[in-house]
Amino acid sequence: MASVIEIKRIPLMLLPLSSCQSIGSRFRGAGLRILSFYPSVKYDLRTIGISHSPESYCAISLLSAATWGAVVAFFLGLVFSRSPVIPPTVKIAMPFLLFFMVTVFFLLLHLFYPRMIAKNIAKQIDRELIFAMRDMLIQLSSGVPLFNAIENVGNSNYGYVSREFSIAATHVKGGASLLDEMEAIAVRTQSEYLKKTTWQMATAIRSGSNITSTIKGIVHTLVEYQFSLTKSFNAELNFIVLIYLMVSAVLPTIGTTVLVIFSVFGMLGVTPEIFIMLVAISFIGQAAVIGYVKLKRPNLFE
Repeated sequence: MASVIEIKRIPLMLLPLSSCQSIGSRFRGAGLRILSFYPSVKYDLRTIGISHSPESYCAISLLSAATWGAVVAFFLGLVFSRSPVIPPTVKIAMPFLLFFMVTVFFLLLHLFYPRMIAKNIAKQIDRELIFAMRDMLIQLSSGVPLFNAIENVGNSNYGYVSREFSIAATHVKGGASLLDEMEAIAVRTQSEYLKKTTWQMATAIRSGSNITSTIKGIVHTLVEYQFSLTKSFNAELNFIVLIYLMVSAVLPTIGTTVLVIFSVFGMLGVTPEIFIMLVAISFIGQAAVIGYVKLKRPNLFE
């Protein structure tokens, strides 16, 4: 089963999270302004276990986004400077406009990434939960008390599910009630099915009903959910393949053809720089489609 991974760096962010204390604190004012426009980032960071202050995170997100914007604008300026048909005003204005657009894009991407990671963690929990509940069902059917079964699952290797149950078992040993801990898991988790599972367990504990029958129903629901994920992905895959063919073959071919036609009228031609840009855009588009497929693929048994 999967194990819990500590998040030390956000994908595509040029600065590590450890720089929040050193670099982010110096630009705390800019971080506070960004945080006022997107206050939910503080809850997203808390959900994925990042303890750094949200304003420091917003600050290093802005620095990383500005660096991306400067790099892209610099290379675009080099490409435009080689083309004799582009007016000088466009050569000057386009890099600045692209710097602003790329900076805003990567800033929003950095701010939204914690929520994307939280959703990915929720998917991992939904995938691991079925195995943890089957383990718990076997233990309960063998006569193991509910608390011992929860503690055993917490000591097992079921990733985030084991972590949540381990926290609950530790708190119960410290004097908290098992009912309150099940409700606490339901409140703090991002997984829809872990919420339903712990709420049903809490209801069974409160009402004194048969917990084994409750867990058996939960396992049945989780199995049906996994099958529904596979069916929906298979239905979506044909459309994704069509998009991939368009990005990898159709659009570069049509773009090159249009540029050749423009060159006849003395407009933009197929220069080496523009051809390299077309290849780079196609490569980035293919990588984005492949990344989307990897993100949407139901990893049921990893």
